[in-house]
Order: sequence, then C-alpha cells, then structure tokens
Amino acid sequence: MKKFRDKMRYFDFYLFVPYIILCCIGAVMVYSASSINLSYAGAATNTYLMKQLLYVVIGLGCVFFSIMIPTIKLAHRNFIIIGFFVMVVLLLYAKFFTTAVNGANGWINLKLFSFQPAELCKLYLVLFMAQITFNREHSNSMGTLISKPNWKPVILVSILLILVLVEPDLGGFSINAFITLVMYYASGKDYRKSLLCLSGILGSIIIVVQLLRFWDPAPLKGTKIEYMYARLTAFYNPFNVSSTSGQQLINSYYAISNGGLFGVGLGNSVQKRGYLPEPYTDFIIAIISEELGAVGVMVVLLLITWIVLRIFLIGIRASRPYETMICYGIGTFMGIETLFNVGAVNGLLPITGVTFPFVSYGGSSMIVLSLALGIVINISINQKRNRKGKI
Repeated sequence: MKKFRDKMRYFDFYLFVPYIILCCIGAVMVYSASSINLSYAGAATNTYLMKQLLYVVIGLGCVFFSIMIPTIKLAHRNFIIIGFFVMVVLLLYAKFFTTAVNGANGWINLKLFSFQPAELCKLYLVLFMAQITFNREHSNSMGTLISKPNWKPVILVSILLILVLVEPDLGGFSINAFITLVMYYASGKDYRKSLLCLSGILGSIIIVVQLLRFWDPAPLKGTKIEYMYARLTAFYNPFNVSSTSGQQLINSYYAISNGGLFGVGLGNSVQKRGYLPEPYTDFIIAIISEELGAVGVMVVLLLITWIVLRIFLIGIRASRPYETMICYGIGTFMGIETLFNVGAVNGLLPITGVTFPFVSYGGSSMIVLSLALGIVINISINQKRNRKGKI
C-alpha cells in the first residue's frame, strides 16, 4: 500500500485524464450506436453499454496493475521467452480451434468477452523489441538486430507475424509489422536511412495494393482470403459492390456527410438504424461524425493525439534506452491503430477491422491498450521520482 501511495504522488494525470475522457466518450457512443438495433431485436438496449463499462473497469484495473510492475521485470529473459510460447499457443488455438467471425479465426470466446490474441501480440512485440535494446545496453555478448548478425529475433518475430496473417487478420498483421519496423529503425539506425527505408516499404505496399485491383480473384473463390480481398475491392470503388463488401464504407460516407460540422445530435443518427453494420465497433467514428459532427470527431482525435505525443515525449525524456523504446513502440501502436481506423472510415485506407483506441466497443483492445498505457505511466512516474531525487 505504501508503494502504491508513493507512486500516486508522481502519477501522470496528463496521460490518465485524456484516457478516462476517451473511455467515457466511448461508452456513451457505444450505447448510442447499439441501442436502437438492440431494441429492434427485442433485447435490452443497454447490453453493449454494460459490457463496455465492464471493459472500462477492467481496463482501469490493468492500468494500475501495470503501474505496480517494475519495468525492469518486463525485460527479463524468462518473461520474454515464456511470453513468446504463450503467444504462439494462443494464435494457433485461435486459428484452428475457434469459429470464424467475418472470415477470420482470430477470436477466443472467454464468455465474458471474445479475446483477440493479435491484440496482445502488439504489446508483446513492443516488449520483445525493447528487450533487444536492453540486451545491447547490458551485454554485447548476446548480440542484437543492430550491432551483430543475429537472426533469432528476426525468426521469432516472423513466426508471430505469419501466425497473425494466416488467421487471416490483415489489420493485425499490418500494425504488428509496423510496430516492429519502427522500433527496429528507432533503436540505433541513422534517422535519414530509417526514414528512407520506411518510405520505401510504405511505397512498395501502396504499389502492391494498387496493382491488386487488376488481379483476377477467381482462385480465391470459397476461401477465407476471398473476404480479405473483398474489402480491398470495396476500397477501390465501394459503389461497384454497394450491396456486399462496399455497404459498410458507403454508409460511413453517408454518416459523415449527414453530420456536417456540428452533427444531427446525440442519438439521432440515421445510419446506425440497420444501414451501417455493427456501428459500435470499428466504424464508431462514423457515428460520432454523424451525431456530433466534425467538431466532435476533432475533440476525439485531439485527445488521442495528445496521448500519443505525450507517450513519445516520455520516451524522449527517458534516461534508459529500454524505456525509450517501450514508449516509442506503444506510441506507434496507438498512433497506427488510430490512423488505420480513421483512414478506413474515410475510405483513405482499406477496411481492416482495426478499432479506435479506447472508444470502439471491445474487451481485447481496451485491456491491451490499458496495460500498455499503464506501462508508460509507470515509466513517467519513475522519471518524476528520479528528477525530484536529483534536486
């Protein structure tokens, strides 16, 4: 208890308060987006609200749980090794022993909520890549991705990325890959070369995605990958497939258009009334745009941007490279998820099923993101304590 009170003296409310505000906005919007369709189905209109509030409470518990764990323990070799095998088992179980949802075997039913191992994999990869920096910092004999040729980390990361991709989960794969690349290039490479390499990789992805529009998808008929390709087709021209894969994006356009600058009012969305499928999940920003307008969306985006920038600032201020890398990884994790979600809602990026951090309905995302935020707050607490100790 004394340790907890000591940590609370240096608590980072600049991170915690925006997090709480986003969770509250998320709970309100999940209720607004889901209640009407639940009433049509004859179910309790607060079903998803109560679940989301439960996830928020669990998320708060995860924040304070992470705060109490010394960050140095997360870099322990045994923790990383056991974590790898746990991730492999969870991803394999999700792939081969679960029921497909929207064409992907990515969810494990825990009764309370459906757990998505690909979400936990994002946080694990942050800790794994940071641990490589920790090894370089403390022992040159172990080797790293940067200073010495060591293919073991590359192989381990590749195994996890492939397991996520074959679910198939293109969004999860893309975010996990991006986290790995950013942390790799941020951990010692020349920043000019890093930017050049990342630009080259992004350019190659854009070219591949554009070339796929000219590919005949006939060989994919009847496979789970067909669903993934259908989302790409919707991205190219949703109005050509308005009755199938383009339906979600088209109704997202309508929602954004209806909302205008100030919105039609909380609870007054038209698109959530059976037009936009599952509007409380990865397309909740479309409902926020319709009901609260561009102003409401800007408030949400400013809050998540503040959190991401604050995380990077804490990473810059960190005295230990290990903590710096954790902050860079978690900041990238939240930033890329936001970019993918907003990009999909606006039709700027393919729909990949990525949720909006702390706002979209879902237990896996809330729990993993809360654990990640707690780790960063813990690093911030240690920084403040050390600065006060030097005065």
